[in-house]
This record gives sequence, C-alpha cells and structure tokens, in this order.
Amino acid sequence: MISTVPESHAHKIAKKLLHAKLASCINLIPGIISYYFWKNKLEHANEIQMLIKCKRINQKTLIKLLKEIHPYEIPEILVIPISYIDDAYLSWLSI
Repeated sequence: MISTVPESHAHKIAKKLLHAKLASCINLIPGIISYYFWKNKLEHANEIQMLIKCKRINQKTLIKLLKEIHPYEIPEILVIPISYIDDAYLSWLSI
C-alpha cells in the first residue's frame, strides 16, 4: 500500500499503524515534492511517501484507520497487487 503524507505526520502515522498491529513494515521515503490542484488552486507540498506492507486480511482495517488519522481531507491510498513474494518474506510478514 502507498500513501503520501506531510513530513510532519509521517513518523506518527507509521508508528500508530505498527502499534495497531495492522502493518508489518513501513518504509518512509523522504524527498517527495508534490504539485497538485486543490480547490482550483495550484498547490505544492513536501511529503514523505509511505510504503506500507501488510497482510491482505488487515487491509480494510488499516485503510479505515489511515483515513481517520491522515491529515488530508482526501488521502492518497493505493493498494498494489503482488505478483510474487518470497515464501520466507511472506512468513515474516504474517507474524
């Protein structure tokens, strides 16, 4: 799952998702500069991209919590289908 968040919120959100036991690992990728239109105005923001690894069974609950704690009115939440995952990594992910 991918979501971008303001730099000021990334660590707090990542820790909350992990403490809720909904994600196994979250990578925070800094240096994202996003340009977008919001309410007919060109905006830009310094963001961190979150790569959230979770079990499929936790996705709906994780998405619900992410929407609750995300500071954006309409957060980016993208679920990426997996075409391959190593058995050992999948076993760890399922812990």
